[in-house]
This record gives sequence, structure tokens and C-alpha cells, in this order.
Amino acid sequence: MLNEKFAVHSGNADLAAAYLDAICAVYDDVFSRPPFFWRDDESLLHRERLDQLLTDATFGITVAFADQDLVGFAYGFTLPPTTQRWSSLTEPLPDETTQEWPGRTFMLFDFAVLPTARGYRVGKTLHDQLLASRVEQRATLTVQPTAADTKAIYQHWGWRQVGQMEGGPTAAAPMFDVYLRDSLDDLRHTR
Repeated sequence: MLNEKFAVHSGNADLAAAYLDAICAVYDDVFSRPPFFWRDDESLLHRERLDQLLTDATFGITVAFADQDLVGFAYGFTLPPTTQRWSSLTEPLPDETTQEWPGRTFMLFDFAVLPTARGYRVGKTLHDQLLASRVEQRATLTVQPTAADTKAIYQHWGWRQVGQMEGGPTAAAPMFDVYLRDSLDDLRHTR
């Protein structure tokens, strides 16, 4: 059981690289359990996706520790203006939502907290600290449709579902619900 004291640190690719194995172990532990879809090769694919993200200059991460053990993480990157993200939704969105420009949208790419660390605000702290550290106007994320509890938490934290998209051949799941948080200002002002 987690002691109610935990530490959260923010950083960039260097921080993620220093804890790469621990991040991958937490990812595997969290997402290999129901209600999440888990591919036989997902552990390897996750590590490959994360290795690729570490080369992105806009990458940012928060990690949570209980004593010396990593118990959670949240990371992502800035969507490029040339992203095709919004065109892959199953239903079209208005142009004012889909238009991108440099620095408009942060993609919260992966976010996980070990089951033993839940109920202590670890996830909320990771989420808020990461998003408050960003300079982008807004943020987006995806959630597997079967993760009802996760989706309810995101909605409580100010996210709204804007559609669905297919996962693609190397994605963590065949389908994702897409969420948008229109502004990060409220998180920046509470720091």
C-alpha cells in the first residue's frame, strides 16, 4: 500500500530516459489489465513509441515516486501544425477545432498510475503538474472506449469527448475515444 506521501518530478526526455525501464514496467502493469485491450506485442510497441517520442524536442513528462519506486507517469508532446489527427476522427469536427498552428495543442500521449497508488491524488497531481507546465493553449488525449472509469475521471477534470478514431496497425488498441481540453489556463493559475 502506498504511503500518502509521494513525490512528483517534471522534466523532458532526459528524465524519461533515466527511468525508461520503470516507466515501461508501470505501463505494462496498468494496461495489461482489464478493461484495457492488450496486444501480445504491446510491451515492445510501447517501448518503441516512447523511444521515438524521446527524440521530440517538445516532449514533457511528470513522474511520481513513493519512496524510490516509480508509481505513475504522464507524458506527451506538442502536436505539429501538419498533424492529420483531426482528419482521422470518425465524425468531422468544425474547422476552428481542427485547425492547428505551432504550439496550439499538447498531446497527453500516455498516463498511468499503479493500482496500489490510486486514491492518493497521484494521478490528479501528475495530470495537473504536466499540463500546468505546458505553454500550449489546449490539450488532447485518447482513451480506450472500454475504460469507463478512466473516461469519467477525465470528464471530471475538464475534458470533453469530441469523437473516435481507429488505432491503426501498431496502436495500443483498435479504437480510441478522443478527448479535448479547450484551455489549460485554469491549471496554470493554480500553481
